[in-house]
Amino acid sequence: MKIKLFVLVIALTCSLTGRAQGSEEQFYKELALKSLEIETLSGSFTQTKEFRSLDVKVVSKGTFRYARNREMHFDYTVPYEMGIVVNDLTVKITSRGKTNTYPLRDQRNAMVEMALIMNYCMKGLLHELKARYNLAYASEGPDHRVTVSHLKDDPTSAFDRIDLKFAREHFALEEMVISEKSGYVTTYVFSGLAVNIVR
Repeated sequence: MKIKLFVLVIALTCSLTGRAQGSEEQFYKELALKSLEIETLSGSFTQTKEFRSLDVKVVSKGTFRYARNREMHFDYTVPYEMGIVVNDLTVKITSRGKTNTYPLRDQRNAMVEMALIMNYCMKGLLHELKARYNLAYASEGPDHRVTVSHLKDDPTSAFDRIDLKFAREHFALEEMVISEKSGYVTTYVFSGLAVNIVR
């Protein structure tokens, strides 16, 4: 009797694990397929930056646009104007008339790493980040959630983790929370999405 019960528990555990892995694999597959359909994507964002030990929040707003196989733009309008342009090789940040360009590879800047991860999200290639990061997937209610963290503790890395929330219905990235080692937590909320599908 005990052996039968043990075998039943093992079978149920394996079954549930298989389903969980299947849903994760299915998510990455669907994300890639949906992304292939997108020619352009645009909308608005709200960015809230806060420091864990202080009761201070700075809210920024703006618009973003993404063109497949070209680049992604973030145009901040509040509290001041700033532009960020991301392509496969660089991140270009323009603020107060000055432009700085950073390579996407081998950077420890939180903004650059965030841009790299967003670029992979938009292209539907999030699963490819597994070569550089740990990806923890969870399916919660109307959302798919992926937590991105470093494969090993690296004192030179800028962030502890990045939490991504995707809508279950259309796989759009709705929220991104960046927890930096410095204590800053930056939350991006995306809304008003307009999608142009490949014809």
